[in-house]
Amino acid sequence: DTGALSAAENMTLEKVILEARSRDIIPDTLHFLQFSPHCALVGYHQAVELEVEKDYCQKHGIQINRRISGGGNLYMDEGQLGWEIFTIKDAPGIPARLEDFYRLMCESAIAGLKRLGVKASYRPANDIEVEGRKISGTGGTGKGNALLYHGTILTDFDVDTMIACLKLPLKKLENHQIKSFKERVTCLKEVLGYVPPINKIKDAMAEGFAEVFGINLEPAGLSEWEKNLLNQELPYFQSDEWIYGRRSQYQASDLVEADYKSSGGLIRVALRLDKTRQRIKAVFITGDIFAYPERSILDLEAVLKNHSSRETDIYATVTKFFNDHNIEVPGCRPEDFCYALVIAIEKAVQVL
Repeated sequence: DTGALSAAENMTLEKVILEARSRDIIPDTLHFLQFSPHCALVGYHQAVELEVEKDYCQKHGIQINRRISGGGNLYMDEGQLGWEIFTIKDAPGIPARLEDFYRLMCESAIAGLKRLGVKASYRPANDIEVEGRKISGTGGTGKGNALLYHGTILTDFDVDTMIACLKLPLKKLENHQIKSFKERVTCLKEVLGYVPPINKIKDAMAEGFAEVFGINLEPAGLSEWEKNLLNQELPYFQSDEWIYGRRSQYQASDLVEADYKSSGGLIRVALRLDKTRQRIKAVFITGDIFAYPERSILDLEAVLKNHSSRETDIYATVTKFFNDHNIEVPGCRPEDFCYALVIAIEKAVQVL
């Protein structure tokens, strides 16, 4: 339990603990984390410019940072508890299929919520809900043989600030539609009528994980190895290079953008097209998806640079790329990425 830390410190710790587990320096670990000051986080595959109201965040002291895992944009304030599980792929009881792994992790969190008097259920692929209303979003990533799976528990939640600091489609909706959106999310305060003491919430969640995994949990702090790596890595996670990175190229005015909603999440494609030569000059793929390995999407972009824009060629290349590199994107097939690319190309042909 590292308590309340800055966004950069918490994001660094995710990499540090995952690295330590991949090297077998530490055992399987349950990590509780909180954020102070409040922050806006984007997924590894997202562009800050497309997901966060940067001016609003700077004006209101809301930090901006990037996760090492995929998924969508998030607002984290002091009224939320983060939990993370670090384990290895061949640990006893860990499913080989990512979808089954997701379900197991969510059921563990659900067991913890049950101890607080909350009757929650799993909503594929990676949400936890109470009577149809989301109380926890989850997701993960990996390094070598190590896995990180994390989620949040909404204890008390400032929905209005979340709407203001994140770029969400609902800002174009009518008031009654925004009200409907708010009703899709809930928190412990609303479900129970009060917010339990934070230590009680942590104890309940820990007991839930221990029960489902059939393990004993022992309180412990960071190892000296982790503390040293945290100090080394923190400046990078505080830098614009990490937070904004190459995704800042999204600002280019000649990009044509298209969205495709797959079962695993939103796939957003922006590309530059050489219409005459039928070539993709450059492509950027973002979205609230989770891809394993984490660099899969960036590597796919590289493969598609200066590639033929013909539909048959795209299908052949993308399918081969996924098969050759054992790419896994829960809820998504290679065809989903092909659909998204073809939609963007067709749009570019019409615009140019």
